[in-house]
Formats: sequence, C-alpha cells, structure tokens
Amino acid sequence: MKIDLGPFRGKKICVALSGGGDSMALFDYLLRHAAEYSVDVCAAHLEHGIRGEQSKKDAAFVRAYCEKRRVILYEKSVNCPLYAAEHKTGLEEGARALRYAFFAEVLKKGVDLVCTAHHADDNAETVLFNLFRGSALKGAGGIAARQGKIVRPMLGIGKEEISAYLAENEIPFVEDETNADTRYTRNFLRANVLPAVKEIFPACCERVYSFSRLAREDDEYLYELAERPCRREEGLFTFPHDLPRPLFLRACVLAFHYLGGEKDYTQQNCEDIYALRGAKNGAAVHLPFSLAAAREYDKIAVYRPREKETAEYPFAAGEFSFGGKKLSIVRGELRGGLRFDGAKLPAGCVVRARREGDYFEKFGGGTKKLKDYFIDKKIPLRERDFIPLIARGSEVYAVCGVEISAKVKIDRDSGRIYTIILQ
Repeated sequence: MKIDLGPFRGKKICVALSGGGDSMALFDYLLRHAAEYSVDVCAAHLEHGIRGEQSKKDAAFVRAYCEKRRVILYEKSVNCPLYAAEHKTGLEEGARALRYAFFAEVLKKGVDLVCTAHHADDNAETVLFNLFRGSALKGAGGIAARQGKIVRPMLGIGKEEISAYLAENEIPFVEDETNADTRYTRNFLRANVLPAVKEIFPACCERVYSFSRLAREDDEYLYELAERPCRREEGLFTFPHDLPRPLFLRACVLAFHYLGGEKDYTQQNCEDIYALRGAKNGAAVHLPFSLAAAREYDKIAVYRPREKETAEYPFAAGEFSFGGKKLSIVRGELRGGLRFDGAKLPAGCVVRARREGDYFEKFGGGTKKLKDYFIDKKIPLRERDFIPLIARGSEVYAVCGVEISAKVKIDRDSGRIYTIILQ
C-alpha cells in the first residue's frame, strides 16, 4: 500500500481514528513515514453514543493504542441519538454532523489537516448510492479528495490492499458490528453488490474512482462556467434566461445554496425554474424554503418574496423607510437624485406604494397607466410594490428613484426645489 504524503510534508496531521481497520492502516502508515515527510501525527476519536458499551470499548482501544504509540489523542463523547431526535434528522446524518463539528474543534488546536480513511470501495459505494437514487453528474463525482482542511489520502486505494497491509504489518483493529447490518443501504451495497461485481471486474472500485475524478472535474468546471454570469443581492439571485441547459440547472443549484434552501430543493424544482426560460415576462413559480422564481425580461430571478409595502406618509421633507430602503426628500438641489418643483405639487400628496388605477405623465410628455410605464421601463414585477411614489389620488407625480412627472419638472421660475434620493 502506498499513499502520496508529498502534499502533507511539514504539516501537523490528525487522523480520524475510529479503531476500525481502515483508519488503523492509515494511522500506522503515517507514523511509519512521519520522519521521512516531517509530518507530526496525532489522532482524534469521537464516541457517538450509538452502540452502548461496545462503542466505549472501541474508544478505550483507541486510547490504549495511542498511548502505546505515544501519540496525542483528542477524544470526545456525544449522544448522537439525542442530537438526531432534536434536529429531526437521521442517525447517520446526525453522526456525520457531529463528527465534522468535532473535526472543526480539533483543527483549532494547531492541527493543519484532518485525515479520514475513506478508500476506493467507500467511493464506489457512494457513486452507486448516488446514481441509484437519481443523482446528476455531481453525485457521480463520489467523495471529494479534499474539503477544506479535511483530506482523504486513501481514496484511490482498494479495500483488499488495505486488508493486506493490516495483515502484513499485524496491525490490530476493532470491528463495528453495525457494518454487517444490510438494512443500511451502504452496507447492502458493500456486502451484496460490490462483491458480485468484483467477481467479474476485480479492479472495479479503482476504475470507479478514476471515473469519479473525471466526473468531478467536469462538474466543477461546469459550475465555474455557470457562476460567471450570476448576480447576487440580498435575498436575490439572478442569471441570464438563455444559459445552456447544463449551466442553467447549475445556476439554479447555486441560487438555492445562496438563498439557504440547499436541503429542500429537488431536481423537479430546477426543472420548474427551467420551464420559465420559455415563459412570458412575469411568469413565476413557488419553490421550497419560501422561495420563488420568475422570468424577468432577459433574466431569471430566484428570490424570497416579501410582504407588500403598506406604509403611507404625508408628503414632506425628511427621511422615510420604504420597501427596505431609505428614502430621503431634501429641500434644495443635490447631485445624484431626482429634482422637482415642490410648488407644483397639489395639496394632499402622500408617499405610498402603487395602487390599481394609478397613472403618470412622463417627463418627456404623454400620460400612461403606471402599470404600462413599469413595463416600458422593464421594472420587474417583484419590485413594483416596493417603489415609493409621490401621489395624490390616482395621479403619480414622482416614481422615486426612476423619474418625475412632467407636471413637476423644474423651470427657470422654480423656487421651491426638492431632491429625491433612494438608497
């Protein structure tokens, strides 16, 4: 068995040491080659509280072995069943969350990298599991060789090679009896599917590993291409509506991740957004996690809908909170804002959101329904209820941040000038 330790030269490496054969083989290999690569090796063990006394015996085994090899051990006990119940998650998912939280704690102790003992058979199980349940190319990429400061140096090594290393070097290890329980999907694949395939293709796991590396490279590159035209704002993610399908669907995934819905979306949700590509402007779909998506002219917007702005203020100079922005109406002429003649405003004007029947005389002349004006200006439907207007009755005298009415434009006789600034 040969592991490439070149990337770890001079690092402090912590092995995630369960006491099982795979992690014990990795631990032994690192210790044997520590001096050659100037690697400082330590270990970490998390007792999950799942298997009762046997779990505690495994922890004691790891503790004794580390003492024998004079290696620092970081250890911790948790109640995984309680955690899973409180967080309404599965036992395996809960264990993984606790495990990686523990790794994060260990990394704060001066450790450079945490090494896990995932190998080629684990990767093959993951690829098959993902494909069988309907994954896309990302699932075919299998287990990542590195995620931040978590590294998996044995991913290209098969289980048989690891077993041979354990036997050759007489390395002790413990057996987790739950690994034989084929009610768990991964155990079923490990016990029944892979052995049958290996009878015909002995190196299948190593071949799957090679395939998964290529799939992962392709997927990462496609995500990089999808990322380039995307734009992010608070509560909003947009991208061009005419992206090629592989990039479009990945942009949908990026949107879900950005807006916090990464655990609640399905492939069908992405397909629903893709259907907007050929829809008319303003068409929208509801999505999980209180999100929505809409076709907005030449863009797709994924966003979290807001309650319509209901505030209404009597017109006056001052600062107002409106639609999540700050509206400033200032007496005098300032740069960077819309200026108008306040003397031309009729009495009783208010600052409010749009209403049915509103109309507006454009600055260049010509009266339009406000709805048609917004369409001409290509203002997305989701934004229209949050644009402050200065109006009296149904007549609008200023669309703040956009345009003033011809009826209040400044001329050489104007003396009571105001500036509107929307931030």
